[in-house]
Amino acid sequence: MSDEHRQLLQIVTRESERLNNIITDFLAYSRGKQYRFDKVNLVPLLEDTLTLLEHRLIAENTGIRIERRLDVKEAWALADGDKIKQVFWNFCENAVRAMKGGGTLTVSAEPAGEDWQINFADTGPGIHPQQTEKIFEPFQSQFEGGTGLGLAIVYQIVQAHDGKVWARSKLGQGTTFVVRLRGIGVDERPEAKSGASQHSVNINASDASPATSAAAAGGKAHG
Repeated sequence: MSDEHRQLLQIVTRESERLNNIITDFLAYSRGKQYRFDKVNLVPLLEDTLTLLEHRLIAENTGIRIERRLDVKEAWALADGDKIKQVFWNFCENAVRAMKGGGTLTVSAEPAGEDWQINFADTGPGIHPQQTEKIFEPFQSQFEGGTGLGLAIVYQIVQAHDGKVWARSKLGQGTTFVVRLRGIGVDERPEAKSGASQHSVNINASDASPATSAAAAGGKAHG
């Protein structure tokens, strides 16, 4: 294969991946989602996400390192573990896109009253205040090649968990995305009760969208 053909193949592959990502994100955002809530420990979900990301960052020689500040080993919540993993992954993806020239992603988990708060802080260029206000609305991506739906999907998922999500940013000083999820008491954890059952619920896109929800501002502004 000639260099020209190899280069053309690389372009076609990249474009195919980009289009596939657009379709995947659009379907994830527009389709009604079924949630399977169960008692889950958020810390292993976060660790799995960060470990997977670390391997990718090293393989791609991005110059980005991850700093963990996980002072707790257990953070129990009533949640859909797979959906929460998607929230964590989307925040990480957003941070990586923001640090094209390398940097540090600092991830921390801490109690916030009866809730659990997870913070994703990057050392990227930051976001303009006007854009921060709309960051969780669809098609507000600040990155070239992004679908503009990653953070909108995050908002949907967090709202379905009766949680809160917001961003703090200063130009030139990076951005911190924060998600807060309701914790469960010691007597509600799996080791305290046997035979705990899952329950499911369906959520439509219009039920949890910043652009259509009257409570959108409240969901994003807590901090």
